[in-house]
Amino acid sequence: MDDELITVTVDRPIGSSHPDYPSLVYPVNYGYIEGVLTPGGEEQDAYIIGVDIPVDKFTGRKIAIIHRKDDVGDKWVVAPENMPYTKQHIAVARRRDDSGTVWVVAPENILYTKQQIEEMIYFKEQYYDSFVQMLNEEMWDACDAWENKLGYKVPRSMAKSLADGVFHVVVMIYTVTTDGRVLVTQRSQNKTNPLKWEVTGGSILAGETPQEGAVRELSEETGITAQTSDLVQLYEYADYRRHSIYHSYVYVTQPDTKVTLQEGETMNYRWLSYKEFVELVESDRFVPSEQERFCTNRAIIEKKLMSIKEFKEMSDI
Repeated sequence: MDDELITVTVDRPIGSSHPDYPSLVYPVNYGYIEGVLTPGGEEQDAYIIGVDIPVDKFTGRKIAIIHRKDDVGDKWVVAPENMPYTKQHIAVARRRDDSGTVWVVAPENILYTKQQIEEMIYFKEQYYDSFVQMLNEEMWDACDAWENKLGYKVPRSMAKSLADGVFHVVVMIYTVTTDGRVLVTQRSQNKTNPLKWEVTGGSILAGETPQEGAVRELSEETGITAQTSDLVQLYEYADYRRHSIYHSYVYVTQPDTKVTLQEGETMNYRWLSYKEFVELVESDRFVPSEQERFCTNRAIIEKKLMSIKEFKEMSDI
């Protein structure tokens, strides 16, 4: 059933109260899947997220599960067809004293973080002892601070809870044009650091090299196609606080390069002169962690950019 579209019949729409606890008001639509029974013989329950009006029915695809040890049956997490979700994006709670699981349903073209989902269903899930289980979760290669692989993979949801000495690789791409401009994109409002600006980047997937991950991230977030041989390395270092090893690159492209934003990830973009770029980075409109990395490595970045003839001749560095 994981690959099938699932229709939820809503019996507790947004704004309604729990039948047994009138003070518990539903901020999301909640319902059941007809014909799917839990071990206790009741129809399967599901949350619907991302729909801000009451609905009678909603169709989506199961993406995660909430297990309750003190309840009979699962509560599923469901998303629309062809939506990319990772464990970072969806919360599924397993409760120590609960044997059931709750489904959560999300609409098309919206990308949620694990924290956002947890907040959306907290109104009810706060009464259980929970942890997240995600279906088809994004996986990373675990490595040490010198980027030696440790022989196992870690799920994206563990990004903030990696053990001491365990790291994953993150890539950053500074896309610049031959007429001296720098590409920045604006994060979607449903992501962490909503509406703030950034350069392209993200974690590499298990089995990828940093260069392969950088090319993929650039394509996914901006629609720009590059080859690994096109990337110019800037810097790399291990951040022990974030358990991340950062690889940063420059990609040089033409002034008329088309940008196609990734829905749910980015919502706007700008081509800035280098002076404008620095002003943005140093403002409170830029992602703080990226601001920190830029300021730490600014000299390296500018030296490398100045070594690129086309950029040097046209930029205002």
